[in-house]
Amino acid sequence: MPRNLLISFDADQTLFDFERILEEALITTASFLSHYSEKPITPRYLQKIRDSIVDDMPAKTIGLLEIRRASFEQALNPLSNARELSEQALVIFKKVRFGEPYFYPFVKETLATLKRQNKTALITNGNSCPKSAGIAHLFDFVVMAEEYPYSKPDPRLFKVMLSMAGLSADNLIHVGDSLEDDIAGANNVGATSVWFNPLNYYNGSPVLPDHSIACMRELPSLVAGYASR
Repeated sequence: MPRNLLISFDADQTLFDFERILEEALITTASFLSHYSEKPITPRYLQKIRDSIVDDMPAKTIGLLEIRRASFEQALNPLSNARELSEQALVIFKKVRFGEPYFYPFVKETLATLKRQNKTALITNGNSCPKSAGIAHLFDFVVMAEEYPYSKPDPRLFKVMLSMAGLSADNLIHVGDSLEDDIAGANNVGATSVWFNPLNYYNGSPVLPDHSIACMRELPSLVAGYASR
């Protein structure tokens, strides 16, 4: 059977619980930084600094990990060795952040099933690494927005992925948790959108997915319906 469909996935909060592992990474890092600071350093404080740095950036001028390091350094100001300590803190942060992820149920099984008959891709605005997560072999293509001057929902990022696969948007089924980034992005490029909504949130936005699923094991039968058309 020809592999004429491309099934693409967001990463964070779609394949695995990013918020959980990020919180663990920030707790560990905040504990390290607190040894050198006279003021309290909490995970929430570190995230607030990080978000402030992003808000003040005119464009995507530095990478996501460099933003993290800068947030650690800012948390330690005005220490004279804040830069050195921030680099040590980044090593600690990365060890936890890119450690064993918390996969949602049936993710690996679903990816393996779909890849047998279709092309698969990962397209993310974040920096979760499929190789460190042990799932790189389950994707034909990986598109990291960090490597481009645009991010989801910009149609150009989806078109990069479609160009890699040699397919048009009507052969694309995109799965993601974000209505704004994933569903709107897929809709805007003319692809089929699937909202991953495990907690059954109410959609009060004007962005409407073509399909919604609460568990990844629902996806293969949905894809099979498109493959048989």
